[in-house]
Formats: sequence, C-alpha cells, structure tokens
Amino acid sequence: MTGKRAGRGGGPAARWRTFTGLPSGLKALIGLSFVVALGSYMVTPFIGVLMVEAVGLDIRVAGVLVAVATFIQFGGSILGGPVVDRLGLKRTMVLALTLRTVGLVLFGLAVKVPWAAYPAVVLVAAGPALYLPANKAYIVTSVSDTLRPLFLGVSSAALNAGMGLGPLLAALLVDADPVLLLIGLAGLFALITAAHQAALKPVERRPAEPPAQAPPAGAGAGNEGKRAALRSALRPILFTSLAFYVYFFFQSFMGLYAAGVGSIQVLGWVMLLNCAMVVVLQPVWADRIARADYRLLVAGSFALMALGTAALALGSIPALLAGTALFTLGEIFLFLRCDLELVDRVPGNPAFAFGVQRLTAGVGGLLAGVVGGFLFAHYQAAGDPDAFWLAVAAQAAGAALLAALLGAGRRRRTAAQAPTGPEQAVAATR
Repeated sequence: MTGKRAGRGGGPAARWRTFTGLPSGLKALIGLSFVVALGSYMVTPFIGVLMVEAVGLDIRVAGVLVAVATFIQFGGSILGGPVVDRLGLKRTMVLALTLRTVGLVLFGLAVKVPWAAYPAVVLVAAGPALYLPANKAYIVTSVSDTLRPLFLGVSSAALNAGMGLGPLLAALLVDADPVLLLIGLAGLFALITAAHQAALKPVERRPAEPPAQAPPAGAGAGNEGKRAALRSALRPILFTSLAFYVYFFFQSFMGLYAAGVGSIQVLGWVMLLNCAMVVVLQPVWADRIARADYRLLVAGSFALMALGTAALALGSIPALLAGTALFTLGEIFLFLRCDLELVDRVPGNPAFAFGVQRLTAGVGGLLAGVVGGFLFAHYQAAGDPDAFWLAVAAQAAGAALLAALLGAGRRRRTAAQAPTGPEQAVAATR
C-alpha cells in the first residue's frame, strides 16, 4: 500500500489523492468520527434538560450529575492509554461505543425508573473518555509523521462538523417523546459500534522515536527516558490546560450571554460559525500550523482569543459573530498544535498523550466553570454582563504573555527519523 505526500505546497488535489491512498479502515474511521460526534451531540448538550424535565430529578441533583459527567468525559480519558495497552486501539473504541449505547438505553429507561439515570450518566460519559484518545491514536499510528498534522486536522474537522450539526438536529426532536429519542440514539450507536467492528483493522503501535540524548546505561534507562519525555511535555500540558480554560468560558457562558443579547437562536448561529470555521480552515492550514514557530503560534493564538472575547463585550449580534470568528481562529491554531506537541513529546504512546490532553480539558473546563460562574453572576448582578467578556479577555491576554515568556519550540527530528519518500508517507496497517 502506498500514499502520496500532502506536504508543503500540496494543494487540495494532492490532499485528495493522499486521502484516497489511505487504508480503508482509516478512511472509514474519519467518516465514522463525524457520525459519532453527530450522535453524541444530539444528547450531550441536553443531558441536564432531559434529567430535569423528562426524568424528573431535582435541578441541583441534575447539576451535580452534569458536573460529574463532564469530568468523567474529559478527566477519565487518562485511562485511555492503559486500556489501549491491554485491549488495543480498535477494541478500545468498540468497548467505548458499547458503553455509550448501554448508557443511552438506561437513559431511556430512567424516564420510567429514575434511579437508572445515575449509571446512565456514568456510562454515557465514559464512552467518549475512552473513545477519543483511541480514535486520535489510531490516526497517528496509521499515518506517517509527515501526514500527522493534515489528518489530525481532518479528524478534528469531522468531529466539529458532527458537533455543529448534532444540536441543531436534536433541537428539532428534543420536544418529541424523550424515550423514543434516547432509544433511537441507542440504536444509532449500536450500528456505529458494529461499523467500527466491521470496518477497522487492528493496528500495532509504531516504534517510539529514539530520544534526542540517549539515557544513561543501566536498568533505569527506560524509566529515565519516560520521565524525560514527560518533563519535556510539561509546557505543552500547561498551555493546553490554559487553552481549554479560556475555551470553556466561551463554550459554557455564551448561551446565557447570547440569550440576553438577542435570543437562543443567536447561540445556534454563533456555534455554527465556530464549528464551520474549524471544519473548513483547520485541515487547510494544518501543515502551516505544524511548521510555525511554537512560541509565536501559541502566544498569537491566545492574543486572538483575547481580541475575540473583547469584541464579544460590545454586546451586539454583529459583535458576537465577529468576536466568535476571531476567537475561533485562535482555537484553530492552538488546539491542533497542542495535539501535535503532546504526541511529539510523548513518543510511542499516542493514546496516553491524548488521554493527558483530555484530562487537561477536564481540569480547564472545571476551573472555567467555577471561576466563570462567580464572574458571570457578579457582573450580571452589577448590571454589566458585557464586562464578563473583558475579564475573560484579560485572562487570555495573560496567557499570551505567559506563552511569549515560556514557550519553547518542539523537539526537532533528525533526517534519519523523518520520512524519506512517498513509500513512507502512509504507515502500513497491520
């Protein structure tokens, strides 16, 4: 099997040829990623509403369950690496989808049997906690380092397309019978699980890159190499945490703010713009994002987020759309590069690297929820909700300054480690 290099200067036609040269299992996974995100985001944004209105739980209990589900969904991904080590990438994804299918069935039953909502929340959240690290690791394992930025960007585009369309589709159905909606989604995920089982081929972990400096000889050399890899990843982990911290202010509080500016429909347009920009631009710019100076890219991304959130504070619908566009540009640059940095600095174990990335998302989201809740309530009580976004912009500007001071470039591969020709452009699927 061979593939073309979608390298520097490759246009859309070259990228299409590269895609058609990929293993069938990898092509199937990219398409299935869209369907997984579509189905997931037909229920995830509405879990709180379903638990209160359909299941009948107290709103405080529902709030605690949503917080627990969010932390499990992101923080639980740190278990993705050990699970992949034991089961392999394909089996981990199939297990994760099975858990989510069972969780949706229990959610449907919880309308009649409320206690079933508790295990349902855990299973629905545990599914993506295991699935997403394995999904990205499958892509990283199946392609060369040259193609890694492009196909992580394509995978992100597929996921964001599903995230953007899922809530819009669910909004048309959420007022219908919730049991039929949840059981229908369970049936969809059962089909998705079967498709993963049928379409994907098991892949073996690629050999780890040799460290830049050989560890000291002796029994502890392997452990020392692992510790050195983790130490080299501390700064990317820090900036990934800050990125998600800033992002979840936008994700969690835009709905409350948009409802005050116009109507809840404004939120739909804002989120559609956000997802559409990621879908269209991130794959196109993936190679440039991978090659850009790390310090400048991270600092510039946070600066764009600061400008975007400052624009939101103007309070008009055009300002919301313009601010979202600026914010999304920073998101496009920052999240893909964070993925690449973590995988690059923890070589040979992409599932663990993406598990760490998801854990940082959980920590960032938790902190943003706590800090943002107090800030939003404070400014709303003061009659100045626009100032909330100025407070967020100040934090994003602080992150940009920190990145400018502490950012460090990625480890450079030697010529011996880099792919040398088209035959290395796509790693063999075994």
